[in-house]
Amino acid sequence: MAKGPQEGSGTAASGPDPANFKGKPRSRARLEHQVKEARHSRADAAIGHIERAQVLDAPSYALRDAIARPMQIAGRPSHRLRSALHGTRFGHPVHPMLVTVPIGSWTLALGVDLLASLGLIRREKAHMADTALRIGAAGAVAAAMAGLMDWLYTDGRDRRLGLVHAGANGTALALNLVSISLRKGGRTGRGRAVSAAAWTCMAIGGYLGGHLVYRRRVGVDHADRSPEPRAFQPVLALTELKPNQPRRVEVWDEELRQNVGVALVLREGQVHAIGARCSHTGGPLDQGWVLEDTLVCPWHGSRYDLRTGRPVAGPSTCPQPHYRVRVRNGMVEIRREQEPGDEIVMQDTLAQSVHSAEGQDSPAGKKADDVLFEHHEFLRRLFERIAAMPHEDPQRRDLMRTLAAELDIHEHIEDKLFYPAVEPVSEDVQIAHSEHMTLADLLAMTLKFGTTTPEFEEHFKALRAAFNHHARSEEHSMLRHAQRLGDRRLRELGQQLEILLDHERTSRMRRAFYDLKVSLLERGRGS
Repeated sequence: MAKGPQEGSGTAASGPDPANFKGKPRSRARLEHQVKEARHSRADAAIGHIERAQVLDAPSYALRDAIARPMQIAGRPSHRLRSALHGTRFGHPVHPMLVTVPIGSWTLALGVDLLASLGLIRREKAHMADTALRIGAAGAVAAAMAGLMDWLYTDGRDRRLGLVHAGANGTALALNLVSISLRKGGRTGRGRAVSAAAWTCMAIGGYLGGHLVYRRRVGVDHADRSPEPRAFQPVLALTELKPNQPRRVEVWDEELRQNVGVALVLREGQVHAIGARCSHTGGPLDQGWVLEDTLVCPWHGSRYDLRTGRPVAGPSTCPQPHYRVRVRNGMVEIRREQEPGDEIVMQDTLAQSVHSAEGQDSPAGKKADDVLFEHHEFLRRLFERIAAMPHEDPQRRDLMRTLAAELDIHEHIEDKLFYPAVEPVSEDVQIAHSEHMTLADLLAMTLKFGTTTPEFEEHFKALRAAFNHHARSEEHSMLRHAQRLGDRRLRELGQQLEILLDHERTSRMRRAFYDLKVSLLERGRGS
């Protein structure tokens, strides 16, 4: 059915379309999506082809042996060098830091060469590119040494892709060395062309490296970081432990809804406990062996100090989760040692919160959880009204603006007052902040569309689902956790929330701010 020039029709405001999609933004968006998917599919297919290329196995294992054999012959000094190149003592892989040197230097050289070719910089400054190439080459050698050490402990598809990654970066290094030689001999033009080709190889190598880390999770932490158990919990009878033989026990994490493995070791009359899943690639430490007060991973040989969980020999760089141990009535009891930076609610924190709220009269008024629940209900009714309105009703846009302002107000009062107050007694604050960001993104996209368009309906439903999820999550967890603050604190907080909520709604300055924000978000939408 043909549409008139009403809101969202796409005919009055979109103008001529060179792609011949006039009046069909949905089809155009679908075409653009298909083009992007095809581009990503080609890249994934190429990487998958490399990962399946068993022809790379023979040269990769030959290279591994050529590197590993001399180090094995050298003994302990080579072990120290190997751990240093891994970053074991540093606590973080060294390779990702070193690669920034060639990437930054060679990109600078490319930029300087381009400006010099266009005549935008003086000839004497163009020599900066030569210096940048030399610095990048030195950094590439160091990065390659560290990368090779990490690559030695990969297997299968990761080893194959890592070999091509190294080959691409090695080609970039070789080409840049050629470029440096050409420039030195006065053939600057050819040198610039060669270094540009080198930069392309480096970009390909960097893409493959990113795939190894972010898709294949090579070099990231694989240990179970559950905070459980937060209090001492019996896990095994002491008589079931044999000296220097790791034994796996499990503790339940209610939040993750899964068991978390812990490796127990009885050594010289003392029981030690560290996480059973190796942080390097997830190997089973409970199936490893004890060597010089360390527990050795059976997969790649990483060694962890039994007393601290820290790696003392690579390839691992990340410490294992560590547990305090005590023996009561013949039972081994463990408690998770929380790590620096953990935002975990512990029993002593709860005890302090309850103690501070005791012995004081509660002020009159609503509690904070009631104020927030009422605002959730108000927002739910707004969503219901907008969904039920005829699509052509002009008031639908006005209600959307009201909803946008109220969602912004809700985020503001929670971020400013409620979340800081409840953070000591709830671990869900970080997730709630993330949900606020998701809501803001969806709201911004929804406001771009006319309220009569199919795109608006899709995004509005997604926005409504995101809000309902956020509200339910708060009501089922954080608002319940807030009860730990005590009645008096909750009523004080409720008064503050109501005052701030009223201010946000009635202040002319705040209203002007919200109106401006909504109008900016609506820019670019169809009329």
